This record gives sequence, structure tokens and C-alpha cells, in this order.
Amino acid sequence: MAIKAVFFDLDDTLHDHLYPFSKAFKDSFPNLYEQVDVVSLYKKFRDFSDLLWKKYSYQELTLEELRIARIVMASEYFQTGITNEQASKFQAQYALNLENLQLFAEVPELIDSMKAKGKLVGIITNGPVQHQFNKINSLGLTSYVSREHIFISDEVGVAKPNKQIFHHAAQKVNIIPSEIVYIGDSWPNDVVAPMEAGWKAIWYNHRKRLPGTDHKPLAVIDHLLSIIDIIDKDI
Repeated sequence: MAIKAVFFDLDDTLHDHLYPFSKAFKDSFPNLYEQVDVVSLYKKFRDFSDLLWKKYSYQELTLEELRIARIVMASEYFQTGITNEQASKFQAQYALNLENLQLFAEVPELIDSMKAKGKLVGIITNGPVQHQFNKINSLGLTSYVSREHIFISDEVGVAKPNKQIFHHAAQKVNIIPSEIVYIGDSWPNDVVAPMEAGWKAIWYNHRKRLPGTDHKPLAVIDHLLSIIDIIDKDI
């Protein structure tokens, strides 16, 4: 069945989320930066962020507590523990860096191609509404994606990996799940969750992570423009 809609994750799928993290960690902890593989640290930071997001969704953590805990836990994992005060300073620098994001170079061509082929293009992302939309706006994505096709977890009231956010999006765009593909970098959030909702999934595994389940996505890629051929073949 032909794909009618293509939805994307935002962070580290449409823009480089590693760079602002790496720069903030280097500026905040220059000595630790020399001792730790920052890419591995970033992956664990994202893992803990996803894990803690469930508690935030259930109001068991504040957003600020989540932001402090994820970098503390990631640092402890690599036995380079930092204090909450240090974590707070890191978060402040990280937030500043997030104000100067850039799209991955392939994104404009990819979205233009999808739209030229008549595909509806949307975004599903976890996060506070204004925070995520500010990023979307600063990246220029509002020139490519209609606001009504942007679904932010705090606005919807449910977050990935809960499959309900995918059910919600499918209903809003009035397209059956099997005709929608979702692209993202997180295995639980961007592969397992949409597939459990009946969507197709493409795993953008440019950080070389390992899958966590036996789910079989439509494809595993490390270059975004690969999506064009995959979509063309899936008819």
C-alpha cells in the first residue's frame, strides 16, 4: 500500500542534537571532556532523557528535575559523576546552544522531494510546546511543514513511546496507519512505538545504536536522502 504521509522526529533526526550537547559539555567540563567519549555520553544522555520522560509525563518529575537528572545519570554511568549544581550550569549552557541549531544538510531536499511526490509531511516530537516549537521555527521548518501537522507531546497530552500519540496524529490527518511512515533516531520512540500503532518506520541510525527488540522497520539508514528511494519502492 502506497505511503501517503511521512512524519519525522525532530531532535537528532532533522537537526544535529549532538553538537550543542558536545559544546556545552566541553565548555562546562573541559577536563572531563578529555576523558570521556562524548558521543557515547550523548547516547546515554538521550537514553536517560527518554527514560525520565515517562516520569515527567506522569508528573512524577518537573521538567527542570528531568534536565538535571539526565546528565547526572549519564555522567555516573561513565563514572565521572557531577553535582546537581554542575549539572544545572551545564543545562544553562546547553539551552543557550539549542538557540543556534542547524538542519542536517539533506533535510530541505528531502522534504521538498516528499512534497513534490504528493506526500503529507509532518513532525511528532516529545517536549514542552513552546520549547519545541521555538526550535522548529528557528530551524525554518515552518516553511516546510504546516502547523496543523506538527504534534508536540505536551500539547497532545501523551508522549512517545506511547503509541497513542501516533493514533492521534493519524486521526488528525485522516490517513490510515499503514499508509504513514515515521522516521527517527530512537529505537523505542521512533521504531517500536509507531510500528505498534500500525505505522511503518524507518530507523535513522546515524549514531550506530543497537536495536532493543525484534521489530523489523521498513529500513535502517544512515543518510536521510536514502528515504526517497525507499518511499518510491514501497508501493
